[in-house]
Amino acid sequence: MKSIFATTYQKFKTYDVYGNGRISIFVTLYIYIVLSSFNIYNLNFSLTQTFFFVIPAASAIGAAHLSNINSFKQRDSTFIVFMVFTACGVFGFTIAEKYNTYALLVFSFSLYFALMTVTSFSGFTQYRGLIPPVFVLSFLTILVGGAGQFNVAINRAISMSVAGIISYICLQLIPVKYYHQIWFSSANIVLTRIRNQLQLIIVKESTSIIFHGDCVIKMNSSLGFTSSSNQYPEFKNCSAKIYQFYFGAALAYNNYEKYNRNGCLTNLFKWLVATESFFQQHIALPTQYVEQIIQHQYTAPNSDIRNLWQVLFEITQSWNNLCNASH
Repeated sequence: MKSIFATTYQKFKTYDVYGNGRISIFVTLYIYIVLSSFNIYNLNFSLTQTFFFVIPAASAIGAAHLSNINSFKQRDSTFIVFMVFTACGVFGFTIAEKYNTYALLVFSFSLYFALMTVTSFSGFTQYRGLIPPVFVLSFLTILVGGAGQFNVAINRAISMSVAGIISYICLQLIPVKYYHQIWFSSANIVLTRIRNQLQLIIVKESTSIIFHGDCVIKMNSSLGFTSSSNQYPEFKNCSAKIYQFYFGAALAYNNYEKYNRNGCLTNLFKWLVATESFFQQHIALPTQYVEQIIQHQYTAPNSDIRNLWQVLFEITQSWNNLCNASH
């Protein structure tokens, strides 16, 4: 049984490369348990009321942890906007359900038009992707009854508001170090792309060069989750050095014959392969690998390669400091 869970988790990691999905599942379960515990003491407990107390908030948590969310401000604002949009939709559908099908169609169009209009304003365009899930969740109101009753619509809106406040407070209590893993994962992916490109050129002797700027952008943008950390300057410095190393290695790709004299790039590739597991597991590198960098730095015949090793040395120093501070 343990091996099944381990295998499933590893497969999930291949799809959730940056870790947003794993954090989303953890936080959603946490919020779900908290809301369910509060709902036990609800004097007007019912399955219908439970739906509006738990499901919208849990869905908002999932939306607030999508892969394009890169800061706590963006996470919190996405959660709030999702809850407000959904509350408006649920309230409207509860009232409109009293009337005929045409009334539902008119309200559906009006809600869609209103959400599209709101998200067309500057500052709200980033929330346009929330419209489909909000619309579906609001439309489910029709299936749970309470048609056309104003007091029912008010109760549902109040339930969602209370659940939203509780969830928001719980969201602020989550340790920020969990979100730091997004930066560690994105930094590891940049180094992995460099290693894969070196493997393509050195081992497979390919002449094709593939640049993956998306991973660099993700690494830099994920710094938003580290802004409240005491180690933020270290995170920022490490990102800058990895960025520099990425484009320094890209220069070496384009001048392979020049920079691979005496196996310089081959040595760099072997070092990245040897340290792969440390970067993947987000743990500090042993001293022996740092010493190897110093050795290669002084024996490299080319100043550009020496600079590349120097940048890598600075990366390992920052990486080790961050790993030691995070564990």
